[in-house]
Order: sequence, then C-alpha cells, then structure tokens
Amino acid sequence: MRVALEPTDTLLRALGVMDRYRVRLLPVLGAAGRMVGLLSREHVMSAWEVDPLLPVSLVMAACEAPRPLGPRLVPR
Repeated sequence: MRVALEPTDTLLRALGVMDRYRVRLLPVLGAAGRMVGLLSREHVMSAWEVDPLLPVSLVMAACEAPRPLGPRLVPR
C-alpha cells in the first residue's frame, strides 16, 4: 500500500492520513508520481493555527531537483 499526499492536499487531510496510518512523515508526490517534498507532523502542527486548510505545499520540506552529473573534479 502506498500512502502519500499531493501538494494540493490540506493540512487537515494530511493529519487525518497520519493518524489513520500511524505515521509522522509522509512523502508529497507531484506530477508523474515524483516526490516533491516531505511533510512531517511537526510541519502540520506548526502551521495548524494559521489555517488547517492550507495546502501542504506551503509547509512541506521541498526536495531539490537533482543536479546534472558533470565531470568529476579530482585534485592533483
């Protein structure tokens, strides 16, 4: 079973998923199922008082785009 959120899911939904599956950290998947971030229970609770209907994309820890591989620099 795959448990994940989408960037447009709300904090309220995120907390419900976390409680239902007894987890404290969830991946946030964007287009084509690629991970765009991670959302922790601490992220949710820190923004809860602002608005529980905020999208998770505003409070998640975003994943950086992978850097292209280039030539390896080796000191001589």
